[in-house]
Amino acid sequence: MSDAILPGSGFDTYESQDKVLVSMDGTVDAGVVVRILQQQGFAVAGAVVQLAAAQAEWAAAARKAAEALGIECITLKAEALADQPAEVLGEGNDAGFAALLTAADKLGIQYIATGSHARVELGADGVHTVHPAVDAAQDESAQLAALPQETLARLLLPLGEFTAEDVQEMARDFKVEGIV
Repeated sequence: MSDAILPGSGFDTYESQDKVLVSMDGTVDAGVVVRILQQQGFAVAGAVVQLAAAQAEWAAAARKAAEALGIECITLKAEALADQPAEVLGEGNDAGFAALLTAADKLGIQYIATGSHARVELGADGVHTVHPAVDAAQDESAQLAALPQETLARLLLPLGEFTAEDVQEMARDFKVEGIV
């Protein structure tokens, strides 16, 4: 599969569904995220954020896992973003989120998702906040707390609602254990 984004490559074929670009890393968690979002009715595409040339082999494995899940996947070669200051990336964003958001915007995709274990909630005041994952042992909310409102409003974190055991059970049920 080519890394190029071409018109008609599948990213623009969903008319009535919300679209989501999932950060793919070749893990079972990423596979479960894809299946949860598909069950929720999202049109899912994958993106591998490659921040260094040395990650080429890992990126190829993550793309292969996405292919096994039946979704299209692009590689975002974001080496140039890896050492950029916050004002270039967008305040609070890291290189991975900056690359995902830029790709989503170019593809006309509203949402991004990761396998991070945390939750994003919208308060009555219209402010998005990061909350700890249901499973305290898996919680990654501290790493996401600095993300700006614009990112949090577009970020889906399906795994934050589940324990590690729940995720492993879903992996078996979704039959993603052997493909990622």
